[in-house]
Amino acid sequence: MLVARVETKLGTVVGREHDGVEQYLGIPYALPPVGERRFHAPAPPEAWSGVLEATAFGASAPQPPPIEGSPLPRREVHWAEDCLFLNIYTPAADGKRRPVLVWIHGGAYIQGSGDVYEGSSFARRGDIVVVTLNYRLGALGFMELGHLDPALAGSQNNGIRDQIAALRWVREHIEQFGGDPDQVTVSGESAGAGSVMALLASPAADDLFHRAISQSAPANLLPLEPGAAARYIDALDGDDLEALRTASAQEILDAYAKLAVENQANTGIVLFGNGGPGHRPVVDEHTVHRSPREAVRAAGATGRDLLLGTNLDEGTLFSFHIPPDVTDAQVRDAVAAHTDRPDAVLEAFAASYPDASNRQKMVAMNGDTMFRIGSLLVADAQVEAGGPPVFVYLFSWKSQGFGGAMGAMHALEIPFVWNMDRKPWAALMGEGDPAPPALADQMHDAWIAFTRTGDPSHAGIPAWPAYDRSRRPTMDFGDATRVVEDPGGKTRASWD
Repeated sequence: MLVARVETKLGTVVGREHDGVEQYLGIPYALPPVGERRFHAPAPPEAWSGVLEATAFGASAPQPPPIEGSPLPRREVHWAEDCLFLNIYTPAADGKRRPVLVWIHGGAYIQGSGDVYEGSSFARRGDIVVVTLNYRLGALGFMELGHLDPALAGSQNNGIRDQIAALRWVREHIEQFGGDPDQVTVSGESAGAGSVMALLASPAADDLFHRAISQSAPANLLPLEPGAAARYIDALDGDDLEALRTASAQEILDAYAKLAVENQANTGIVLFGNGGPGHRPVVDEHTVHRSPREAVRAAGATGRDLLLGTNLDEGTLFSFHIPPDVTDAQVRDAVAAHTDRPDAVLEAFAASYPDASNRQKMVAMNGDTMFRIGSLLVADAQVEAGGPPVFVYLFSWKSQGFGGAMGAMHALEIPFVWNMDRKPWAALMGEGDPAPPALADQMHDAWIAFTRTGDPSHAGIPAWPAYDRSRRPTMDFGDATRVVEDPGGKTRASWD
């Protein structure tokens, strides 16, 4: 049903009410990034005449179809290049200044959409305002073109620029929807968490959020990677930048698919890093000025409260390229690509996984090189700099679907954090959804508490101490939720 109108600086908005939560969907936070605005930084939105009926989601960013056979829930996506929309879930647009949770979706910077995440439980249970958003993906959002046209300098961070534009919109308008622009928490998972890390290191975002939640972040950022443009132009059978300017969004996606097949054929037996070439944020002089570790060190005591963590079996989702039989030499070569101390890593994993095959050890290593180590180094840096408290978690509950092969895989914590319907996850969860009954309440309430106060502690879990570098206390969300000290410490330390 429709709810009362909300008057904003841009015009009147009408949303809908569902189960006691007001929803305002598909609100444009920037001008459409189409035509001459393709590959440029987002432009501020324009006021509209009449009433904006915000009762349906806007289009998602252009993206390839879901991966066949993935254990993650499958959904069809309606996309268009005009995709810069946000959605608001609020207890009431009554002018009350509630804490705000802004969510940035994951999907490897090439897939995903804000409309997957239904914020009503956060709004009802936590009395907070939730904002989800879309941002440009793939070549349209994360490809550097400044070497071809100076006017496009910084385009490899256009997806991050979009997120900053959305945060500016929140600062200017969220009070009309019952939110507090001075109490904003930015959160995300996977590429969304990597985006959170980039925002921590972006001066343009300094005054736009006050706390940060990072779930399984690819936390390392590398310099610009201009070579992608030439590969796309070749894949489009073009000669210069004009091929990218005039191609349709679908043609650009087709070029991505062609390049992805070529890249997959050349992958080999490797451990993936989390800052390698591809569509992802980078350190540049326009948007992201330093690495996340350097940023939290520089911020020191003036930094932001931080909640971060990873899943126990992050690597299972990203290890299908590793064959069943891997030689000792192949493992060593893969490790040596990430550290100049490969023997220390090999010894630590042999001691920690005495009965594991080489492949199983490489799967565990993959989770470290992609997510765990980079995230913990950011936590270490904030503690060393005397910054605000950092709270660290580990999600260890192992799914039972697919013969238990995926375990506590990447992204599995999402339905628990969001307290959402887990039926779409049923094939992964296992027959009868065997997860501990309290797990969703425990994680959901911790995220609510952190959004409200900067401390995730609440009565439903053990006392959650702030992270330090001596004990490294970590809240383990698993079959039993408990505090553990330095989980996987031997393997963690070996990567140093």
